[in-house]
Amino acid sequence: MSCSSKLLATVVSKKIIKPSSPTPSTHSLHKLSLVDQGFSNLFMPLAFFYPKKLVDTISGGPKQISELLENSLSKTLTCYYPWAGSSIDNATIHCNDNGAELLEVQINSTMDNVVNNPDSSIKDSVFPQGLSWRDYADGALTVAQLSRFDCGGIAISACLSHQVGDACSALFFFKNWAALTHQDPINSQVLSPYFVRDSLTPSSLSDGPLDYPLIVSSKKEERIQKRFIISASKIRALKALVATKSGVQNPTTSEVVSALIYICAATNLGGSSFPHSQLVHISNIRKLISPLLPPTSIGNILTIFSTPIYKNQKDLRLPKLVADIRKSKNEHSSRDNLKENEWASEMLSAYRTGEEMFHQRNCDVYYCSSVTSMPFQDLDFGWGKPSRATLGSGPFSKFFQLMSTHDGGIEVFVNLEEKYMSSFEHDNYLLQFATPVGQHVFHEDECTGTTN
Repeated sequence: MSCSSKLLATVVSKKIIKPSSPTPSTHSLHKLSLVDQGFSNLFMPLAFFYPKKLVDTISGGPKQISELLENSLSKTLTCYYPWAGSSIDNATIHCNDNGAELLEVQINSTMDNVVNNPDSSIKDSVFPQGLSWRDYADGALTVAQLSRFDCGGIAISACLSHQVGDACSALFFFKNWAALTHQDPINSQVLSPYFVRDSLTPSSLSDGPLDYPLIVSSKKEERIQKRFIISASKIRALKALVATKSGVQNPTTSEVVSALIYICAATNLGGSSFPHSQLVHISNIRKLISPLLPPTSIGNILTIFSTPIYKNQKDLRLPKLVADIRKSKNEHSSRDNLKENEWASEMLSAYRTGEEMFHQRNCDVYYCSSVTSMPFQDLDFGWGKPSRATLGSGPFSKFFQLMSTHDGGIEVFVNLEEKYMSSFEHDNYLLQFATPVGQHVFHEDECTGTTN
């Protein structure tokens, strides 16, 4: 399982992929909403691992896979044309068909060593170098990579500009790319995206767009990411514990897992004192908007909801915290999340005061983003579903991401300052339910294509 902290990733080729058809002049300018502007110049990094036994089902081998992905990406960009454009400023994307970058990379490691390595920088080798969640400032708004491993497996990844859309938007992009690669009329139905642009949360600023970046701390942080697996059986145990002691009916996976991670982080980061803190959930509001949006709506259609600010460590008990999360979620579900968008309000406050977001709350703010309801594990490009999907290391500390695994569990991506991570990852309460990646090893035949 050992793997060098510096993998040799050799770029075999780098191409610019243009949309297969030109974008109509009527769609040349893509106006960004206030929420879009707050995400500024960040990428969303997603990757999918396919073992050798699946790759070997393609008769043309590696060359055929490269050609399939290149052609299908070109067709996908015709539908998702803002991701093939370029930023004019933080308010507008010029849909000029500049195209996306597509790299082909050879990684001198087996897929198993990358997937199961506890060092997240090893996992991040499947993303275009230096782009995992980071600022792009200039250049392509989509950068994709086909990574080949020594064992014969591959990874397909893409870093997509967060200005254009959120994780749900990214899912539609990947589903269309996979369907167009599949070349199967039954399984290749492509649904046209609907770009909401600035129609939902238009900018109210008279002096231009938001300055960026707003959501990334200006403080110098030596942050790292650690990953943990919480199995389906442990999730059931957490839910049973919460349901018995909190009165919350049918606690969700995101509720119990985010509460567990937050408790263990907040109680370990304070040392001898307990800093005031709060948990903020990033929430997809597509189903809360009336009238309902088209099912393939693309944009940052998001808000946030927050727990109370906790001032005493004794308040951080799992049943109470889940009850607080549920109460906040219900309140958020009952309000007009376009007119009262808490995320947009925080962005405006930061812009007007010149402070970082949430500065006025005077507490440590922890963020949770969950994609557990999004079937990233089902992306079939024509050679089967991935053995693993993953996210790149996060853009700031005190940030948790939740993603479903193929066996009903949850992978948790925890981003903290390095000086706090050691106490967090050895927390006894955490380890009752979560297993660090590296100790939780997926079956080798899933990762490398070997058989028992």
